[in-house]
Amino acid sequence: MPDTLSSLLIGALGGVVTASIQHVFRRFSETEQVRREVVEKHLLQLQNSVESLYYRANNLQDWAGKSVMPDQYYEQSTAYIIARVLAHESLLLSEGVYAKLPRRGALKGSIKAKLHALNWGLDDQRFLHYHRVQLGEMALDGARVLTYTEFLQRWAESKYSEPVRAVSGFMRSIAPGRLERTRVVAGQLVELLSGETGVPSARADERSRAAT
Repeated sequence: MPDTLSSLLIGALGGVVTASIQHVFRRFSETEQVRREVVEKHLLQLQNSVESLYYRANNLQDWAGKSVMPDQYYEQSTAYIIARVLAHESLLLSEGVYAKLPRRGALKGSIKAKLHALNWGLDDQRFLHYHRVQLGEMALDGARVLTYTEFLQRWAESKYSEPVRAVSGFMRSIAPGRLERTRVVAGQLVELLSGETGVPSARADERSRAAT
């Protein structure tokens, strides 16, 4: 009888341990799956969009920039670059991405702070908050960010005339200091996202060439 009882207790204990290990493994697998989905569906696209903003600011600051672009191309393409970043910022909230990021660590707060800094840096007292909200909406079809061709189709629609006017005025008169702050913050955010996605930024090659 004691042997039978011991066997039952050992069997029950073994079952509990096995179930606990399986539960921990399942939770780890689910967490890893959520992390991969966040990276693949949101952070990679955000990284690409912010890197485009960085290089446009870099081009305007240190290279030929606007002088080699026709006015219409400059305004429309730059507006699309800005709109993509604003659209992704909106999606992080509307798609619940922030809630899926790790609770511990600085990643969530850092991404949100850098995006806020980029958004706030666009406010020149004429390109106002809801102009930027509308511009972000112009680049969205539900949870999908539009292609450049699709964005240009909306550019001509009368219902978007207000944000188009505001962003066009912003780009015609952007001050070098504001442009430099945009470049710096965008570069910082690209590096932050690259560390999470594991996809190297082209800025790493840029720094390597500068160091040689």
